Amino acid sequence: MEMKKFLCSKCQNVIEVPYGVPKPETCPYCGAPATFIHRIDGGGRGLGRGRGARCGLRMMGRDE
Repeated sequence: MEMKKFLCSKCQNVIEVPYGVPKPETCPYCGAPATFIHRIDGGGRGLGRGRGARCGLRMMGRDE
């Protein structure tokens, strides 16, 4: 099964969760909140934030 990897910037431990499971709300090692937990494995299967087909079409002068 493929796993997503997160890094807790407070304790520097790597947290692995399976795809389909959301980012942990707290670090299982030190209890730090989600604001300290960041994705480190390059991202998921989608286009990512701001990469959708509608992003920036009006800014590029394309009329709809």
